[in-house]
Amino acid sequence: MRKTEKSLSLRILPNAVSFCQYMGIFAGQNMKMKRQVHMHIEGVPNPNAMKFVLENGILADEAYEFCDYAQAEASPLARKLLMLRYVERVLIHDNFVTVLKFPQTPPSWDELLYEVKMLIQQHLEDNEPILYLGAQALKHQRSDELVAEIATNLLNHRIRPAAQEDGGDILFEGFRDGVLSLSMHGSCHGCPYMSETLSKGVEPLLMGALPEIKQVVIKK
Repeated sequence: MRKTEKSLSLRILPNAVSFCQYMGIFAGQNMKMKRQVHMHIEGVPNPNAMKFVLENGILADEAYEFCDYAQAEASPLARKLLMLRYVERVLIHDNFVTVLKFPQTPPSWDELLYEVKMLIQQHLEDNEPILYLGAQALKHQRSDELVAEIATNLLNHRIRPAAQEDGGDILFEGFRDGVLSLSMHGSCHGCPYMSETLSKGVEPLLMGALPEIKQVVIKK
């Protein structure tokens, strides 16, 4: 009879909670596993912005920008950041989070970096959600400046290292009216395989991540 009662009690456990988790909660223990997070901070040309880069993972496959707390309902991470009184907007894309503070708002970034970095790092270490599926509805029309920034980041992290290993380099030259311009240097200049590299490597990566890019051209 006791065995029957025990099996019934196990069957009524919520599907989302394992027996071990259930016992941990019952015993008042925290069963959540921590994630290893490695981050660094990069300065950007805008003095009011800072870029927080995740070194061991991807945060989002497309760019999502949140300008106020209500709009950030689709991103628990952005909501936490926008609760800080000095944060104006948050951009989440690829492996980085860009945080923009209100212009001329004290304190300075020197005093804010640790707080913002620890907030992001703690959120990721706790395996908290970054974006909900409904975030697709919040995709915005990106400006040419934002497309250029994202394209440059992809170029620097995904394309240029491989080109540099072969003794060349590929540089961003500009973006306007859907056309992204690149320039080839070193061994990449005049390479007989460049057309294939462009069509099978560079274009799919950039145009796949940024639908705003309609054409990639090589500046001579």
